[in-house]
Amino acid sequence: MSTIAERIRELREKKGLSQSEVAKLLGMNRTTYVHYETGYSKPTKKLKDLCALFNVSADYILGNDTNASNTQIENKPKDLIKLLEKEEYTLNGVLVTPEDKEKLKRIIEAAFWDAKEKNKRKK
Repeated sequence: MSTIAERIRELREKKGLSQSEVAKLLGMNRTTYVHYETGYSKPTKKLKDLCALFNVSADYILGNDTNASNTQIENKPKDLIKLLEKEEYTLNGVLVTPEDKEKLKRIIEAAFWDAKEKNKRKK
């Protein structure tokens, strides 16, 4: 099995997600995703989405970086993952550009973690 396949499987298992859940979050069928984990095919078109889902660099998935601790693997709640992995975002009925979509995703995630931190302090 290739390093790419092993790392993708390992990252999915660390997140506690099934293959079907990951496939759904990535907007693909399960069989296609399973091919990534078995090494039958490589995630060229979905590499960026995998990186965002697992919060790792492309270099880590591709085997160019061996230190997973530098990739900031976090256990994001499934609801946050779904929100961050929406296919399209619109503002005032206008589809946002891919660049703006990435900015929105970062803002949403930062707001989520800020709120979580504030809730910890209240307890």
